[in-house]
Amino acid sequence: MRAQSSLTLPQFIVDIAFFSGGEYYATETYTVPASTWFAAEQQALQMSVNSVYDDARIPDLSRTATVRTA
Repeated sequence: MRAQSSLTLPQFIVDIAFFSGGEYYATETYTVPASTWFAAEQQALQMSVNSVYDDARIPDLSRTATVRTA
């Protein structure tokens, strides 16, 4: 028999802002369960690679992350 943990991770809301050549053009928001704000930020940045706003045709694509607790 295995003991089950009922520990839940805190929820963070992460806004990923997308830029082309330094000009803002979109934001996508993710709700991420994570142990720290840094882990939430990293997970959301990884998730944003699958965003409709992540397009190889966009010149000089960059993004930033803003994290807050849910």
